[in-house]
Amino acid sequence: MSLFSSITDAVLAAYPALQPGDVAPVSPPNRDLGDVAVPLFLAAKRLGGNPAALAREAAEKVAFGPEITSASAAGPYLNLRLDRSRVGAGVVAEVLDKGGRYGSGNTGAGHRVLIEHTSINPNASPHVGRGRCAMIGDSLARLLRFEGHDVEVHYYVNDMGRQIGLLVLIADEIQGLDFDGILDAYVRANARAESDPAFAEKGYALLSDMEEGDPGAQERFRRVTDLCLQGQLAVLRRVGATYDIFDRESAYVNDPRLAQIEEALRARGALFTDDEQRLVVDLAPLGHAQEEGRYFVLRRANGSSMYGYRDLAYSLDKQEKGADLNLMVLGEDHKLYAQQLAMILQAAGHTPPEAVYYSYILLKDGKMSTRQGKVVLLAQFLDQAAALARERVAEQCAELSPEEQDAIAETVAVAAIRFAVLRVKPGKNVTFDLEAALSFQGDTGPYVQYCCARINSILRKAGPDAAAPFDPGEFTANQEAEWAVVGKLMEFPKMVQDALEQRSVASVAGYCLELTHLFSAFYRDCPVLKADSPEVLRSRLALCRATLQTLTNALHLLGIVAPERM
Repeated sequence: MSLFSSITDAVLAAYPALQPGDVAPVSPPNRDLGDVAVPLFLAAKRLGGNPAALAREAAEKVAFGPEITSASAAGPYLNLRLDRSRVGAGVVAEVLDKGGRYGSGNTGAGHRVLIEHTSINPNASPHVGRGRCAMIGDSLARLLRFEGHDVEVHYYVNDMGRQIGLLVLIADEIQGLDFDGILDAYVRANARAESDPAFAEKGYALLSDMEEGDPGAQERFRRVTDLCLQGQLAVLRRVGATYDIFDRESAYVNDPRLAQIEEALRARGALFTDDEQRLVVDLAPLGHAQEEGRYFVLRRANGSSMYGYRDLAYSLDKQEKGADLNLMVLGEDHKLYAQQLAMILQAAGHTPPEAVYYSYILLKDGKMSTRQGKVVLLAQFLDQAAALARERVAEQCAELSPEEQDAIAETVAVAAIRFAVLRVKPGKNVTFDLEAALSFQGDTGPYVQYCCARINSILRKAGPDAAAPFDPGEFTANQEAEWAVVGKLMEFPKMVQDALEQRSVASVAGYCLELTHLFSAFYRDCPVLKADSPEVLRSRLALCRATLQTLTNALHLLGIVAPERM
């Protein structure tokens, strides 16, 4: 049991009317007051008393374990001082015992999660902005799996639609079209459609043939979309994003389950045929209170389905898989659309997916646009990052072979990009500075990786002492720098829970930086290999091992490798 859990249990035992959520121990910002603080605002509210009075009473009433040496009140806070060596030994022992599972509360055991993310239109190589979706989705999948959930990651292949029809048309005119040429072909097709109505109409006609099941049209769409999909996945694999299931939009054309949704909408007076003979949903009767986004087109006049109609069927399909949690990651520009889908699904008695929205990675002159061809491609960005990292790795690791340096450079490049993106909360824009992100100093992914490499170097130099079984009886945390590291290790499980609740790993990135800074101070102030005694040496080596394990676990949630050397 963790220290925070044992403190919570002791308070609950003294006050049976309280609930676990009423008591949340924290590490205080000022350790002069104590090692752990228990805010009692919620507890006092439930008990109908004054928080400061409750803190004074609890300091006398609560029977804590031997790890607590004193309890005192400071306003509405109950401040606790600890037997640091005893507590530190318990924390380090727990980290080393649990290894790669340290930090997980296994709260997801027996629960299934379906998460859909990225789902790029197959008209281009992923740009950096779409890469953010993949990184956020992948990190959420890692976080959920770490907590014991059975996670299934889906990729929705948008293999039809007008834009794909135009791409198929122009692809037929280009000899030897490969994935690298897709973006240019798409931009050309879109520009041509705007100036040539006949060409645009051919795109609609080809889409109609595809929907009606024409084998030739289906084969042409499949050939182009498969070319795009495989190219996209190769790029996304470089940043660590992988997928379990690929669902094709074309599978949901004329889905029979949609009849039930239409029936429910008609019963609510929310379905009509407009002047252009399109089948349209009026969201006002469903509670949509503004004019923007009030109407949602399901079918064109010729009976062909709109992409929103197919997305409704896809949502039903995902719901019927019976996952305990159904997530999808979307750009913030899709928020209104997702809300429209949710209203329609709820009107028909279905539960919509939970959406996690993300904002943009911006260019200096605005956001990216695939249609205009104004993008920074993720593959090119990775290549540039790897080239810059290779120069720095060559300086740091001159003794390694070129192949080993290349592998480290790719690892550093991915770390730089993922860390810079994921440390920002999804709802905020990311302004990316590649040179700064690749620095081995400052608040970057490579800086955290370098700390891991440094610890590995310490452990290698320590030889057999580093591998000695941990003896809690000889562990000491008498120095402030030692205790600061222990205190931060102790926070990791709660930080994981907070990240789950927030649906964001931004706090994980912040935790990595804080722990890295604290370890650097420890390394500076507390000699390890030149410790005063063999017992202190082993104690500090154990703290090094526990720090490395915790950083490794945290970096894994971010999709970043903790390297042996850098």
